[in-house]
Amino acid sequence: MIQKYSDQRNKDLDQGWAWVIMIAATGTIMIDAILLYATGILHVALLEKFEEDNAYTSLIGSIYSCLFSFAGPFSSIVINAFSCRVALMFGGVVILVGFGLSFFAAVNLNYLLVTYGCVAGIGVGLSTIPAITVIAYFFNKKYGVAIGIVMSGAGIGTFITGPLVQYFIMEYGLQGTFLLLAGLGGNVIVMGALMFPSDLEHIHKREAKLNCSKETTVKRHCCMSFDIQNILHFDIFLDKTFMCCCVQYCLWSMAFSILMLHLINYAIIQGTTNEAAAFLMIYVGIGSTIGRLISGLSVGYNGLDPVLLNFGCNGILALATAFFPFYSDKYLGQVVFAVIFGLYSGGLSTMISPLCMDLLGAKKVASGIGTLFFIGGIGYLAGPPVAGMYTTVYNSS
Repeated sequence: MIQKYSDQRNKDLDQGWAWVIMIAATGTIMIDAILLYATGILHVALLEKFEEDNAYTSLIGSIYSCLFSFAGPFSSIVINAFSCRVALMFGGVVILVGFGLSFFAAVNLNYLLVTYGCVAGIGVGLSTIPAITVIAYFFNKKYGVAIGIVMSGAGIGTFITGPLVQYFIMEYGLQGTFLLLAGLGGNVIVMGALMFPSDLEHIHKREAKLNCSKETTVKRHCCMSFDIQNILHFDIFLDKTFMCCCVQYCLWSMAFSILMLHLINYAIIQGTTNEAAAFLMIYVGIGSTIGRLISGLSVGYNGLDPVLLNFGCNGILALATAFFPFYSDKYLGQVVFAVIFGLYSGGLSTMISPLCMDLLGAKKVASGIGTLFFIGGIGYLAGPPVAGMYTTVYNSS
């Protein structure tokens, strides 16, 4: 059950500007999803252009995905020290620079490893967490509905990623695609400009400064002008349930990154055309949108336990993936798996914020989300190269 706020006034709580915030956050998550889930299609395009081995080419997408997650703690620090608005706009600028430079770097994989893999990946990570966190500051009783709608933006983004990015590549080539993705990512700056800090966010900042002012002179010098504990919240690592969720999220991220990066190429190896394989992302998006909405509504005010729902979705997704090789030779089987994969992975993604709200509370939600993203980055980094190396060494489909 999501924790309630206590005696903290917010004139826009569940009303007014909160709905504008929700729309802006949904748009941000949709754009970030397009940029993140485009890795599979860009991976195929990179393989065709540079003709490098699968493992090395996979490294670019792997670094991109893992830095998207590794940026989590830094994004949380910016949120806690400044605001969700500042963190989101900063992330938008980094996205614009990363993909913009990739337009010029798309002549060498080593250059793309830096511009696309590192810079753009960090930018997407910086912008995703504030878009999720800001909902906790503007919604209480309608939190489940709001977070479900916001996270469904990722499902919509996934839905249009396949045909959109494939069209970009066919019409404008790989370099033109990077430039168009840079322009798309630049819209995150506009979304961030709409996210004025809430009364609750101001309260937390004032409490952090007040706590610091009560400390001794020595401690004030150690934390400069801010209490480090109120920015980093190291005590979240003492919560055993939260730590179990961190381990689970790491393992899930490893499997998720492998599937997202190699699903399209795997379908092509099975005999599916490039266009039809790219359209699998549409079915992932359909399932993801439905899963995110249902999950958000399920864990709303006085709703289901997000921890229980999280592990349930993970178990069902594991079973579906384990049996996928037995029905993946037909396109219909690939479509069925894509829908199931989207449905339950979308549910798992939506659970991140409710989990942190339920286990850690509103004050520490940004730190909790950032930590989960960072832990997930370990899985994102390890997954794709291992799978790519396996297919290269054993020539496995």
